[in-house]
Amino acid sequence: MSRMLSRRGFVQRAAAASVLATVPLGALASQARFSSYPFKLGVSCGDPSADGFVLWTRIAPEPFEPEQLGRVSFEVDWEVAEDSAFRHIAAQGSELAQAHLGHSVHAEIGGLSPGREYYYRFRLGPYESPPGRAVTTPLPGDSPASLRYAACSCAHYEQGFFSAYRYMADDHPDLILELGDYIYEVGYGERRVRLFDKREAFTLADYRRRYAQYQMDPDLQAAHAACPWLVTWDDHEVDNDYAGLSSADQACGGEAVRRAFFDRRAAAYQAWFEHMPVRPSRWRVQAGLQVYGSIDWGRLARFYLLDTRQYRSPQACAKAATPLTCDTEAGRRLLFIGAGGGHLIGITDPACQPELEDVSRTILGAEQESWLDGQLGSSHARWNIIAQGTPFAPIFEGTREAPLIYSDGWSGYPAGQQRLIGALGRHKVANPVMLTGDVHAFFVSEVRNRRDTPVAVEFMTSSIANNNSDKSKVLPLNPHILYHDGTHSGYLLCETTPTRTRADVVAIDDMHDPRTPRRVLASFEVSDGDPRPHRLPQ
Repeated sequence: MSRMLSRRGFVQRAAAASVLATVPLGALASQARFSSYPFKLGVSCGDPSADGFVLWTRIAPEPFEPEQLGRVSFEVDWEVAEDSAFRHIAAQGSELAQAHLGHSVHAEIGGLSPGREYYYRFRLGPYESPPGRAVTTPLPGDSPASLRYAACSCAHYEQGFFSAYRYMADDHPDLILELGDYIYEVGYGERRVRLFDKREAFTLADYRRRYAQYQMDPDLQAAHAACPWLVTWDDHEVDNDYAGLSSADQACGGEAVRRAFFDRRAAAYQAWFEHMPVRPSRWRVQAGLQVYGSIDWGRLARFYLLDTRQYRSPQACAKAATPLTCDTEAGRRLLFIGAGGGHLIGITDPACQPELEDVSRTILGAEQESWLDGQLGSSHARWNIIAQGTPFAPIFEGTREAPLIYSDGWSGYPAGQQRLIGALGRHKVANPVMLTGDVHAFFVSEVRNRRDTPVAVEFMTSSIANNNSDKSKVLPLNPHILYHDGTHSGYLLCETTPTRTRADVVAIDDMHDPRTPRRVLASFEVSDGDPRPHRLPQ
């Protein structure tokens, strides 16, 4: 057994010393007393490596009144065990829950054995967190027999219950991949099973409360405690269809008028970091977050987590702006809304083509594109799994003579799309598999190059809970789409071995019923060396 202080621990303790020195003795960890249980948001694990992982929790005895904790930083103990009864402690230490980061804890654990299961928990004074399960990755040269992982996206708290998360936990996967829209910043819809505390989030306090409301959900807590998470984001963690530093629209009243979009994005990014099990090195003060990265599962698989929001160019061929008169503190003011964001555009429209095909437009940004190219070129993994938040293979609408695509997906950035397809071929990347969310529907598609040759497979998951999007009518325009279901919510459950990857389309019957059953709608298999998915008999 080892007792470790994290790499940042000494510096953090020194920085907090002056604060703690002014705090009454009752606020110290060994004597901490709160108005309520402080681990109400549960626990989580993420960013696994061969010798460790990141452990997360947040001290929140009053989740909707975090100001009650004031500016005090708390020293939180953690321990990692080889067994669920915590009889054999493998490592233990402490980490500061700092006030300026919402009293969140990100403890980087190292020195553990590769390729095995662990259990963890936190303590603060007399309080103990619920336990969680963690997994270390195999050593770089190892070839594990199999890997089980689930992929999820689009959980709107108001639109449905989180039963799908509970079923994911029951599946006992090695990993859960969060593909974006973990929260929604705004409420909408007529049939809402529960309500947000505030319709739309704009400030850091708003986003913190939104995450707290989500993470108090027992089904989501169960999924977080079940295994390590690999996380990326899409748009609703900030604002619908935003692109880089561009908001898709503006709204009358409140913070959207009084505060620049940059400030809103910065607040949303900080709240995301405070509530996700990611390494502290991801946080860059005044410089955003590095969300993209890769994780190897021995020689079996390499996961690439992409950020398709922070660095992207604005969507092409913006609609004409719609004027709206708003009442502001300074009087009435004319704003323009609806000018940006995603919408259907004609790929053969001569007025749109020059901007759409501009080679400088990007969805990843130059730095991330260069990083991804290098990662793909250096991979020795049998399977290369690209996890990201927006549709990659096209979903054509309109007619054959005048096809339309949605400008917010990869098809709205055709030069960047072709650069990635070209990299897969240039580097002879073994068995590329794309995992995607965003559109509230299941799709299984072939990713094809300009010669119409399949080069990868895309498995797209539906929503955990949100209004579904049925595209059955446009399937004749999309022969590369082999399967679609737009009437169910759910998730993907995948298993990868050296010879094949299997993806089960797992649907819940009714997201409005917290006791809804689940079922596998379809199963697909991709064989080593063949990018074409094949449907398995039920």
